[in-house]
Formats: sequence, C-alpha cells, structure tokens
Amino acid sequence: MKRTRGIPYKWLALLTVSIGTFMGTLDASIVNISLPRLTQVFNTEPSIVLWVSVAYLLVGVSLMLTLGRIGDQVGRKRVYIAGFIVFTLGLILCSLSQSILQLILSRVVQAVGSAMTVAISTAIVTAVFPDQERGKALGILAGVVSAGLLSGPVIGGILLDALDWRAIFYTRVPVGIIGIAMAWTLLKEQRDPNAVFKFDLAGAATVFGGLSCLLLFFNLGGRLGFVSLPALALAGAAVILLALFIIFERRAAQPIVDLSLFRNRLFASSIISLIVMFVAISSNMFLMPFYLIQGLGHSASKAGLLFATISITAIVVGPISGWLSDKVGSRVLCTVGMALVCTALFLNSRLSIKSSEVDVLVRLAIQGIGAGMFSSPNNSSIMGSVPRDKLSTGSAMIGTVRQIGMSCGIAVAGAIFTGRQAFHASQLAGNRLAQPMLEKLSLVGGFQDTLLFGAIVCSIGILTSLVRGKQLPYQQNSHQQYE
Repeated sequence: MKRTRGIPYKWLALLTVSIGTFMGTLDASIVNISLPRLTQVFNTEPSIVLWVSVAYLLVGVSLMLTLGRIGDQVGRKRVYIAGFIVFTLGLILCSLSQSILQLILSRVVQAVGSAMTVAISTAIVTAVFPDQERGKALGILAGVVSAGLLSGPVIGGILLDALDWRAIFYTRVPVGIIGIAMAWTLLKEQRDPNAVFKFDLAGAATVFGGLSCLLLFFNLGGRLGFVSLPALALAGAAVILLALFIIFERRAAQPIVDLSLFRNRLFASSIISLIVMFVAISSNMFLMPFYLIQGLGHSASKAGLLFATISITAIVVGPISGWLSDKVGSRVLCTVGMALVCTALFLNSRLSIKSSEVDVLVRLAIQGIGAGMFSSPNNSSIMGSVPRDKLSTGSAMIGTVRQIGMSCGIAVAGAIFTGRQAFHASQLAGNRLAQPMLEKLSLVGGFQDTLLFGAIVCSIGILTSLVRGKQLPYQQNSHQQYE
C-alpha cells in the first residue's frame, strides 16, 4: 500500500472527503437559524426568505443522482474538485449578496457544488478501503454527516451573534480553499479507462423535475395543507415525472440509476430503512429546539449544547458500529440501532414542562447511539451492494434519500405539530390558565404527539432492517486499483 509521509493513502482520502462532506451537510442547516435576521436585513416577507433554504435543497437533491452517475463515467476526483470549487465560489457570492434575489441565486450555485461533493464522497471512500474495512471507514464518514447536520444551528447561532449574517458564509471560505488544495494534491483519480461517456438527458430531466416537485409538495403541503390545490398539483406532477424517469431508465443504455439494483434485497431494504430513519428523526430535529427554548425556557446557546448530545454520541458510536459490521454484518446492528432510535423518540414523547436537563440528555444520548449504530452498517450495506463501476450512483443515492427523508419528515411533523398544538390549546382553554402557560402546555402537548408519530414510523424501520438480505461476500482485492 502506498503511503504519503507515513500515512496510508486511504486515510488521507478519507480526511479529504470528510472536509467536503462536513461542509456540504453543515450548509443544509447552518443558514436556517439566520432566516429571521435575513427577513429584517432585506426587509422582505418570511415566505420569500424561506427560498434561501428551499432553493438550496431543491437544486442539491434534484441533481445528486445525475452528478453521481457523471462521476462514475468521467472521474470522481474531477467531479469532486469541481464541486468543491463551485461550492466555495457560492460561499463568496453569498457573502457579497446585496439583495435577497442575489442571495437565493448564490445559494443555487452553492447547491450545485454541494451536490457534486456529497454525491461522490462515499464512493471515493468505498473505492480506497478494502471491503473488510468498509464499515469502519463509512462509520467515520457517517459521524461527519451527523456532525454537519446537527452542528449547523449551533455554529450558525454563534456566528450570527458574534459577527453578522454574512459571517455564516465568508468564515468558511478558507476551509473551502484548504479542501480544494487537499483534494487536488492528495486524491487519485477513480475512473474506468474504458468507459464511454453518454449523458442520459431524458433521465436527468425527469429526475430533476420529479424530485423538485416532490420536495415542493412536502414544503408547500406542510404550510398550506397536503390536500390544497397547489400541493395536489405538485404531487401529481411528481408522480408523472418520476414514472417517466423509471420508463426512461429501463430503456437507457447508460441509465442514471440502474433499477436492477433494487432486485437485491439487501440494497432495497437498506434504502427503505434509511429513508424511514430520516423521516422518523426529523420530527425530533425539527421540534426539539422549540421544546427546549419555549417549553423549558432554555437559552438558544444552551439548547444547542444539549442538542449536540446526539451528534457527539453518533460520532463516537459510528466508527465502532462500522468496525463491528465488517465482522458480523449489518442486520443485527441496524435492527438494534433502529430500535434504540425508536425507543428514544418514544421517551422524548413523554417529556414534559417539568423534565430536567438530565432527562433530556439521556434521551438524546440514546438517539445518538442508535443513529450511530444504524447509519454506518446501513451505508456499508448499500455501497457493498453496488457494482464498483457504479459506486458514485450508490453514494448519490444515500445523499438523495437522506435529504428526501428529512424534507418529508419535517413537513409531516410540522403539519402534525400545528394541528395537535391547536387541539391542546382548545382543550386547555377552559382551565383559566395564564396565556404564557397555555401556550407552553399546548406546545409541549403538540411536541409529545408528534414525537410519538416519529416513534411509530421508526418501528417500521425495525422491520425493514430485520428482513434485509445477507451481506455479500467480501472481494478482498477490489480496492487496490485506487491505492
């Protein structure tokens, strides 16, 4: 195995990819905390400012599968570096924006770059690590994803209070430049020299349109109602476009997604389990800050530190779980991990206005342990089920499913929470409570009911994890072409 300054290449590649993965997943959540400030700065409506986040999500998720397939064909290093450059350029443009329209368009640039790096990252790591170490490596990468997703509000809040909204973007430009330099000098190209690039235009157009309509359906449905006319129109368009995508992919010589992968029970059940996991935990990710700040009265910074318990425990458990999956497979670990997350969500649904910080910490730690135990083996199962010439497609599938699950989960959780909060407020109205107490109790009641829904959804994931197929045999030397 080749070494650079005594460090095996596979670890240098993992470190390089981790920077891009952290930057990309961090950006999905770090901006949200600045939306109220942006409403004031640009003197515009919240519904307009919301597109700073929505545009990023729509473009990133809709392009990820296409970019993953391009990476398999033209070279993963090439796409990854290009993505990092575009992402960093987007950061600069965001920090220089003088209007809300400029900021939204700059976020679109960012989203394209983020989609390129996230779509390729897991494939690069899978290709350079031997199969018997794949779980351990992807466990570390899964911990980075958790850290990025959950630390966004904490880092964003600190930057917003200490500096200004532009700091959320320009302070990360140096990290982007370092990441580009590392990728340029350390990564080795991964590409089949005999591959002939053929772009699946019909598949790319229909998957972009279908996923965009699907995410807009969840976004608008959560605010206007899922049976409102705009939401129903978007749902219909999503169904039609995604159906066309499947038809085109079955006929394409080089499809964006090889649909035959879903005939593999291990791959299919791992994908289903992944989307169930993120739909379930999104209710907690979305509502726990409301509970901690408005329900228990904690400050935003303290709530952020409590919430960080999930990412800290996931980062610790993820690599251990991945290492174990290399030895014993994914079925038991994923099932136990999903069961722990389900337990944590149920316990969270029993929290009240009298719960202590220890009560919260224990529950969040259980969720973090469960998420870390599930994610690494599950991602390893997905990547181990994908042919090596389609690793970027598998990597992009993980990123796409993760974002769709989160979007769906947050939209549904928001709708349930709004309805149940109003129900509890009407039930408590006759108790002659002071208005602040009435609002607090109704908020906690809505929080409890929504988290119970998350636990029920998560129980489905226990079953899908349990019935997954057996792990495929290792191919001991399949990684050596990239070392």
